[in-house]
Amino acid sequence: MSARSTLPRPSVARFAGALFAVTLLAAGCGESSPGPEQPSASSSDTSASSDGGGAEAGGSDAGGASDGGGQTAAGVPQDPYPVTPAPEGFAPPEACSGEGAYFGKVGSTATPELPERAGETLTIDVVGIEGEDAQLTATLGDGSAREVEAVTLGETVTIDLWTISVTSVCGDTQQVEFDLIN
Repeated sequence: MSARSTLPRPSVARFAGALFAVTLLAAGCGESSPGPEQPSASSSDTSASSDGGGAEAGGSDAGGASDGGGQTAAGVPQDPYPVTPAPEGFAPPEACSGEGAYFGKVGSTATPELPERAGETLTIDVVGIEGEDAQLTATLGDGSAREVEAVTLGETVTIDLWTISVTSVCGDTQQVEFDLIN
């Protein structure tokens, strides 16, 4: 006497359907859609396109700047750090009063150095002054520099772990002063 299972056996069609679904899922997990740094196969790539037989293999590629690793370097534009306007009813201090804890002149880095936070550093460079607005650049410890929106007296800017408040934009001395809020 043979021992048979009393459980019903799935049909061959259901088994084949499940196997097909698993195969499709597995195939979809390994692929990703191209992001902004990954051109799709249909986009034009001057380094991979034919030179019409004019250059030998291994020759120079006049299609773009190379980083030496076989890929063309492309900069990614970044939006400036946004500025938070002064609250309603804010009475700004007198400009050019020297009350800010940090200051910088146009073309230089603000001093004293901002405190390190979570192992990171931040430097603020004063790029220019236009009327009552200061143009600043913020550079994090990893070297990534980014513009700050035009900022004026009483406005704040949050840059990673730091929030600064502008206490003075002085066009006469080409100096910007600010305090560290947090």
